Amino acid sequence: MKQIILFSQRYLHNNEHDQLHNDIGSLIEAETPVKLGIEDLYTPYKQAREDEKEALQAEDGSVYTPTVTESDGYRDELDLGFELLVESQLHHFDPEVREKARHVKRIWDQYGNIRKINYNAESSKMTNRNTELTTKYAADVAAMGNGLGTQWLTKLNEANNQFLSHFGERADETAARVAIKVLDARLLVDNAFQEIGTRINALVVVNGEAPYAAFIDKVNYYINYHKDTIAARKGRKKDGEKDGTEVK
Repeated sequence: MKQIILFSQRYLHNNEHDQLHNDIGSLIEAETPVKLGIEDLYTPYKQAREDEKEALQAEDGSVYTPTVTESDGYRDELDLGFELLVESQLHHFDPEVREKARHVKRIWDQYGNIRKINYNAESSKMTNRNTELTTKYAADVAAMGNGLGTQWLTKLNEANNQFLSHFGERADETAARVAIKVLDARLLVDNAFQEIGTRINALVVVNGEAPYAAFIDKVNYYINYHKDTIAARKGRKKDGEKDGTEVK
């Protein structure tokens, strides 16, 4: 006997949870709540979905988002500029300056192109790399451009700190205004869907599966897809792989 799979959705990421219920909502609309016998349950489910979408969109509407983007772009410009300065000093007429530039380049290359990774990773790597350059290799940095290297690195550190400040402001705003709301909205959606699934499963017992079979198969396809996603993610974590979800 076909039954809708009811499972804990707590381990779904917000975007995954949203997509799952986008798909389920579309299936319900296509089949119609009346035909499925869930007309009275679909209205609260639909309202909960609208509340969830509003909560998810709130972070994108943060007043700090443009500031974060701009400050990240500025530190990236300075980071690239310092890298080009180091490259130019590798061709300096003074062999001693070239040697010091090679010391700096070696440290720089160890950290890779940090401008292409996510915000948190870039901030951490930039802080660690620049700290190393301003302490252990301060003399090497100072030799580049007759002190220009030191000035540039100082400005780069200031830009990185400014970004961290702006990012923190957005995080504070988001935490206060969004996080709890999203969790509350998701819980309402989960509970509303649980009622829908329980109702349809009961109707299958009463009326037979024929009127609901195609709908159940489609819903379970999406549910199994997301269950597999959760299982794969848990497997990667068990193997020690970090679950990086932030996209820059």
